[in-house]
Amino acid sequence: MLAKKTKADLTDKQLLRYNRHIVLPEIDIDGQTILVNSKVAIIGLGGLGCPVSTYLASSGLGTLLLIDDDTVSLTNLNRQTLFTENDLNKNKVDAASKRLLALNSDLTIKTDRSRVDQRFDTSKLKEFDVIIDCTDNFEARTLINQISLLHRIPLITGAALKFEGQVAVFRNDIDDEPCYRCLYPDLPDIKNTCIDSGILGSVTGFVGTILATECIKVLCKFGKTFESKLFLLDLKNNDFKTIKINKDDECRYCK
Repeated sequence: MLAKKTKADLTDKQLLRYNRHIVLPEIDIDGQTILVNSKVAIIGLGGLGCPVSTYLASSGLGTLLLIDDDTVSLTNLNRQTLFTENDLNKNKVDAASKRLLALNSDLTIKTDRSRVDQRFDTSKLKEFDVIIDCTDNFEARTLINQISLLHRIPLITGAALKFEGQVAVFRNDIDDEPCYRCLYPDLPDIKNTCIDSGILGSVTGFVGTILATECIKVLCKFGKTFESKLFLLDLKNNDFKTIKINKDDECRYCK
């Protein structure tokens, strides 16, 4: 049985900075120590990745790996809140890293400008505790699912479009649990993006905040998460529902 952590395990600065976490019995000293020592990979620094990384950085996550091959454009600024007009044409991971370190200088931030495709080096992620998928295409999502299964790492995924969003947690670190491809066995041929359909910027903030919260709950092991569930939200009509995801016994990815 693990011994309960004490105040000596956190610095005086950390005890003060994360006091509002520590007074929560669900987190306490133990949970904050877990966060300070955790490593999370965030793939995609767009509308979802920006709030996810911001809230995890401010919550005291020890190490963040930011993966994105894109640069900042003017059309990003209605929802990608880590960036300013001074960041236009800069690599997203570099601009984001600078802002996050200004928010929390105790962070260790690693950056990777790689595109997540068939040539991506999957070994880069094997040491991480959680992977958060904030990408916007099915090809990247299915590859990230495969990486998560390969290294047995929990996968938290989100999406947002127009006024709607979705969140799911896949415990690919646990046997006999459904994976992303159990939910989407046949990937859609269409590539419906916010370029074509539009998106309300605040929707991405809402979804990204949920993703960050689910990550903290998975790491600290408290509360109910969207594990093996798909949470659907429609902020135009304030409609929220949760759908259970069943394991597909014929899924060739996780069986």
